[in-house]
Amino acid sequence: MEEDIFIIDNLEVHKKDNFVIVSVNPKLYPLEVIYSAAYVFINDVYIVIDGNPDEEILIRLRPKSNKNLEELGREFNEQLLNYMAYIQRSMKNQSIREILIKRALDTNNQSPTSQSPKELYLDTKRIEQSIQKTYIDSPESISRPWESKNQKD
Repeated sequence: MEEDIFIIDNLEVHKKDNFVIVSVNPKLYPLEVIYSAAYVFINDVYIVIDGNPDEEILIRLRPKSNKNLEELGREFNEQLLNYMAYIQRSMKNQSIREILIKRALDTNNQSPTSQSPKELYLDTKRIEQSIQKTYIDSPESISRPWESKNQKD
């Protein structure tokens, strides 16, 4: 006879009742990331988010149609990683985005308060320097983080 409840990594699978509980550490994944990951599943899964946001968040996923529960829990974990990586990249590139948006808006602004050509040139140089600090082209023409090129073994 198959077990009704089994635990794999951070998943608690309840076969008989047809749901899986994903346990998430909120120190690794903030609520914003958890909500974003849950939103991906909203059409196919009933979702309940519970727990203590300072200690442990429990996400109960009950599929609306027949679905492998362990696979569902693992897909949720992958979405957590996906959105956490997105937020980290977004924070890392925020200053570049702000400069680019400011420059795009100022390019069409012909008011007396708009940037002079010299200021636009300096902004462009700042963008280029920021990008060069962030990414260095590898010999294979694949961008890689600047830190990995300069790390000591």
